[in-house]
Amino acid sequence: MANLELIVPRRQPQNNTLGIKRLNRWFNNLSLITLSSLIAKIVLPIGLASFAIYCQQSEWGLFNQDIISSNISYAALFIFSLLIFDFIIYWQHRIFHKVQWLWRLHQVHHSDTAFDVTTGIRFHPIEILLSIAIKFAVVLIFGFSAESIIVFEILLNALALFNHSNVQIPLTIDKQVRKIIVTPDMHRVHHSTIPKEHNSNFGFNISLWDRLFSSYQDQPELGHKNIEIGLNAFTDSDKPNRLIQLLLMPFKPPNN
Repeated sequence: MANLELIVPRRQPQNNTLGIKRLNRWFNNLSLITLSSLIAKIVLPIGLASFAIYCQQSEWGLFNQDIISSNISYAALFIFSLLIFDFIIYWQHRIFHKVQWLWRLHQVHHSDTAFDVTTGIRFHPIEILLSIAIKFAVVLIFGFSAESIIVFEILLNALALFNHSNVQIPLTIDKQVRKIIVTPDMHRVHHSTIPKEHNSNFGFNISLWDRLFSSYQDQPELGHKNIEIGLNAFTDSDKPNRLIQLLLMPFKPPNN
């Protein structure tokens, strides 16, 4: 996706009027996800797939009960697992926008004043830990298989990089693709500085949930060429792109 951004960019240089160097943003965004991954590994050393295997062996979770596993095919349970997980991630995202203390964490993601592939990995370590904890709870409740979890995590991460990328997709193709999955043009609306726009298009994978729950917005009011990315409180400073500022951001007064 990074290479495609250079070859066929949707919007021209993401350095914008703030004078923020692309490499500087990338360094800090990549440093943030590296730190988050290390912290998550220390706090939660057992992987989600390993936990799923343990739940299966212990017969924990809805899908691990005989009445379910013996009457529904493995393929159907596999598909149900992917859909349920994605549905929960959609609502998790909406809740992180609604609850103020969760928004303080999530605004680290939205404070990025450019929109490219590294925006898709720009999350505060505490938000990463909360997200992992929610996934553990979901696996415990439903008893998803390790295979479905691995596939879902691959899809979630790959599509997050895809739909945050600054890649040009022909509008006719985008129109068809977004009927199923979230495209960059669809998700870019979610990163607008306009509150009603960044409170729309919450999906990461499947675009269906936004349509079903009335959170879908087709296009930004200013168009994709003129849309302002980020949060109004941070549009006049490059501080939200510095690693230390990203880590301290949730502990400062919340921004709308």
